[in-house]
Amino acid sequence: MAMTVLVVEDTELLRRMYCDSLTQQGYRVLSASDGLEALSVLRTDTPDLILLDLIMPKMGGLEVMDLIKKDPRLSAIPVIILSNLGQDSDIQAGLSMGAIDYMIKNDVRPIDIAERVGAVLKIRGAQQADDVRYRVLLRDYEADADKLVGASGLVRRFWCPACEVELNLELLPDQKRPGWYEAHFVCPMCNREY
Repeated sequence: MAMTVLVVEDTELLRRMYCDSLTQQGYRVLSASDGLEALSVLRTDTPDLILLDLIMPKMGGLEVMDLIKKDPRLSAIPVIILSNLGQDSDIQAGLSMGAIDYMIKNDVRPIDIAERVGAVLKIRGAQQADDVRYRVLLRDYEADADKLVGASGLVRRFWCPACEVELNLELLPDQKRPGWYEAHFVCPMCNREY
């Protein structure tokens, strides 16, 4: 499935150029002509990356960025600011609010933007692959549950002594051996490992 990029740009010609360039690179592209439209798009679709202009009618980019970063569903989406505002104070404001990059429109071509988007999404994909983990709830007293409890030294079988909830078996993929996992017990409530 293609990665999705939301382009938020009020100048129609630029918006079309960015969208066309990203589409040619194989991305699914959503677009918005102002901040309010961007928030409307984000209510129904969660992109993998947002390209965000700062100076727009109805709602500016920094206000949009503030709302995105406050929303737990959207806060992890990387944002690249695309603006003609090139002063250090503008750049620092955007980066301090959580943008991962700041590009000045007059200094870049649409293909440069597409390449930067690709680099960011590649890094993000690698980070997400590193974060892959599975939590499995085991059934007590079935199959080899008694042997596992004994071998693991679990004091209260599959229950967290602190929270009184059932433990999960957390599986972490072994990067060196595909299909193999490292495992430990973890409480879904307090995240203590046993």
